[in-house]
Amino acid sequence: MKKLQILIALLLLASGSCTDEILNKIDTNPNQVNDAPLKTMLPQVQMSYVTEVAGGSTALNAYYLSEANTFVLGNNVLKDLQGLGSQVWNQSYSAMNDLAIIKKKALESNSFTYAGIADVLRAFNMAALTDLFGDVPFKEALRDDIGNPVFDPSQEIYTEIHKTLDEAILNLEKDSGPVAPKTDDMFFAGDRAMWIKTAYGLKARLYNRLSNIDAAGSANNALGAIAKSFNSDSENLIFSKFADTQTNGNPFAVANNSQPGSSVGNGVYNAMASFGESQKADDDPRAAIWFTKVKGQIISAPNGTARADFGEPRLDGAYYSKPELMKYFNSPMPVLTFVELKFIEAEAQLRLGDKTKANTAYELAVDLALRHAGDYRPAVKLSDEKISAYKSLPKVLPGSSMLALSDIIKQKYIYFYQFQPIEAYNDVRRTGIIPVTDPTGRASRLPYPVSEITRNTSTPADIDNISALEPRTKVFWAIK
Repeated sequence: MKKLQILIALLLLASGSCTDEILNKIDTNPNQVNDAPLKTMLPQVQMSYVTEVAGGSTALNAYYLSEANTFVLGNNVLKDLQGLGSQVWNQSYSAMNDLAIIKKKALESNSFTYAGIADVLRAFNMAALTDLFGDVPFKEALRDDIGNPVFDPSQEIYTEIHKTLDEAILNLEKDSGPVAPKTDDMFFAGDRAMWIKTAYGLKARLYNRLSNIDAAGSANNALGAIAKSFNSDSENLIFSKFADTQTNGNPFAVANNSQPGSSVGNGVYNAMASFGESQKADDDPRAAIWFTKVKGQIISAPNGTARADFGEPRLDGAYYSKPELMKYFNSPMPVLTFVELKFIEAEAQLRLGDKTKANTAYELAVDLALRHAGDYRPAVKLSDEKISAYKSLPKVLPGSSMLALSDIIKQKYIYFYQFQPIEAYNDVRRTGIIPVTDPTGRASRLPYPVSEITRNTSTPADIDNISALEPRTKVFWAIK
């Protein structure tokens, strides 16, 4: 083919009719888009975050790391931590490269809404990277002139994330400009106000993450951001455009239906059981619609020592209960919600000593969490009677005088079971309230992918499968 193209060029030169324009086109594919418009690039990076960062294999592994689920394909995921984070690492950096292009193109045409959305999405990707891995390349990342980018401290990256969100808010407050997102924005159809609220919601989440660094400061900052974020249960960042198919469905459902390696873990089972009277998860009405039963019982798989359970019935489990909610391809996936912000508000108010406000936020969060328990499949939505019966259990709503941090974190952890495993894993490491049951230990972070180690000489050499289980390697905001 190449020889033919050269021959054509020579013939054209000989005839004197070959221009530079013709020569430039000879070795190009006329069907390939080399300069995609903003409306084409935006949905791609949104889907990338949803399906391969917040969803995808690393997020699925976060279920196991938080002990919400147990891996039951015959081995312990903690034995090979090195490979668990590759998808988030690769996809986040790829997305941030695309987002930089989107922002540059947007600012060149004064299309400020696109620029603002790009920065909000960039902040989500940056947060996922540094929360899972700690120090990562940032300032020198994605530069063509630097082959071995240095790893920036996670604390500094947090500062940069807030700066990115601040810039996003400034651009989103401007007029959209000549080109504005509409249906290509798969979350809010270009609604600038909702993206601003999302930016503040992410700020609240990240401020609250620093509870062990600055208890009062993190609480006040989180509350200040919450006041500017979602103000009702109708305002959320939720992806709800999955198809009811294996190819374009909810990534957790796609993985589960392909290879159902997840069984219900000790973490979520014990958290549910702790609020009941029978000391079984069955006291929580969510258990009946979230988990399958084995011989009429909900049986959790012991983390780290579970037997293999991938025979028939594959999706229900022969030995352990499996996630019923991971069966349905068109299940919406929450990314950042009003309910999460209410749990953060409850925690922040409790740290500041205002138990009345903490309890008000907590009770609303619990009520709404129960009402959203059937979001993955509306047919199993909990009735008002079941919700009221659960809330009447003495340990569920203990009142302002008795409310404890453990109540807030455990209810939030249960809420996160519906497709927010990375946030559950973050809270597990931040608070230490969900106990470790895996005899191998708990992963304090993810080791850097082999691909980064082999091609970047700046990669820290002291983080591996063994050291990642040690408290000394924890990310900076985690509990000691």
